[in-house]
Amino acid sequence: LEYMGLAADQPITDIRLDRIFIGSCTNSRIEDLRAAASVVRGRKVARSVRQALVVPGSGLVKAQAEREGL
Repeated sequence: LEYMGLAADQPITDIRLDRIFIGSCTNSRIEDLRAAASVVRGRKVARSVRQALVVPGSGLVKAQAEREGL
């Protein structure tokens, strides 16, 4: 955490985000993308966000996410 300028138990509301990355080859199951979508659905992107990336764990996960409109 220290290398990112964060501290344990720091409220996430105190963290200004400018880049968002969701996924990876090992942690991006369809359930993960559904959970992320439920968090952001209906919300607006903060002005501080310059880049947001979503990387499905496989082509199958990507296709399923697209079918579901995630």
